[in-house]
Amino acid sequence: MKKVLLSLGFAALSTFTFAQLGQGSITIDPYIGVPNWANSLLYNQYDGEDINVQDYQVVGSMLSYGGRFEYMMSDKVGVGADINYEVSGFSYKFDDYVYDANGNAMQDGNGDYLYTTYTTKYSAKKLRAMFRLNYHFVQSEKVDMYSSFAGGYKNVNRASETNPTNTSITDSQLNGALIPVAFRIAVGAKVYFTQNIGAHVELGAFGGGLLQAGLSVKF
Repeated sequence: MKKVLLSLGFAALSTFTFAQLGQGSITIDPYIGVPNWANSLLYNQYDGEDINVQDYQVVGSMLSYGGRFEYMMSDKVGVGADINYEVSGFSYKFDDYVYDANGNAMQDGNGDYLYTTYTTKYSAKKLRAMFRLNYHFVQSEKVDMYSSFAGGYKNVNRASETNPTNTSITDSQLNGALIPVAFRIAVGAKVYFTQNIGAHVELGAFGGGLLQAGLSVKF
């Protein structure tokens, strides 16, 4: 009886096929991206030459996070949206004099100048929201390969602060992107393990990490 059941199970698996993407199909792809360019290339390169800088750290991580949605307009062409988010920046400590409201170095009761440790932090939170146009040039039961172009809006929330603050080192809020436009050119592939769930990887320029990978769910 066990042999009969096993034979029926193998027969069912051998005849089972996955449905290809087609007109009306919907996919949702959560992902992580690498690298976070600012943290990888700019803020993670401090070499410690400035002896006054202490406890230098990168703010955020080397990853970005996002998700994509796609609706198939035809068997080959899909439209959708891509949203991703990343945090970058740095923080460090340094020693300096404490200044009064008039910009003069403060003194203690003995006439000595007060020397203190400051902490400064800079962070940039980037949010991109882009419309996508995908062309699926290879499709099989389990594999889907595509090329993509995306364009949209980028918002950057920048913050810089130094504590304790004084007249020479002040807090500031520097919001907004210098160019509030995001775009991306990419190629990617999806491999489905079941009829509806798989994994994807995408290689692209601009608009997020060079390499993005995650799950893929189709309906």
